Amino acid sequence: MKERNLALMGSLMGGLVHNLNTPLMWIMGRAQLIQSRNERLESLHGLPIEEIAKTKEKNDKDIRSILDGAEKIDSILKPIGYKVQMVSEGFTSVEIREYLEMELSFFMADMRFKHETKREIYMDSRSYYAKVDYNALSGAVIGIMNMMMTNTDKGRTLRISLEAGVINLTCPEMKLTDDVQREIDSVCRDLMPVADILVDEGQGLKVSIALRDL
Repeated sequence: MKERNLALMGSLMGGLVHNLNTPLMWIMGRAQLIQSRNERLESLHGLPIEEIAKTKEKNDKDIRSILDGAEKIDSILKPIGYKVQMVSEGFTSVEIREYLEMELSFFMADMRFKHETKREIYMDSRSYYAKVDYNALSGAVIGIMNMMMTNTDKGRTLRISLEAGVINLTCPEMKLTDDVQREIDSVCRDLMPVADILVDEGQGLKVSIALRDL
């Protein structure tokens, strides 16, 4: 399962680079504008204070944009660092809400998830801890979402929630078939010794992961 997680990270590298490139190019563009204005500072000598204030206002605005871009890059890098650490640790204490937030942020590198899927996310505010093999948990959650996207068309909806410590993954457009059930069993195999995997097809397909050691 650890190897599967590492393979997933490798397969999403292109998406990660794409996500990082957008704010990086924004930062570079804004920095070049500030540099260009700074090179013209001498020409402002003797102009009314209002003209100098306009240049300062533009620079301040671009500096704020640079800071926003830096925060965006930080928000992309944090889930990568989290995942690398947790993949290496394997069996460890996991705070479920933090795990799910980081997993979903990392999964934005999958362009199907980012651009082709309507995401409805809800997490209650409580903290839930469990001793679990991170690789087994990640393999189950990502495996189920991958399966849902693979078997549905663009514009699908994924509802992801954490309620009372239970992770719920729902796709209204998805139908439960024997093949789908086998795939759920396959991606959840390593997690089954420590979790109850509940499948409901009342409103599309809903898979709930209830860790027993919360």
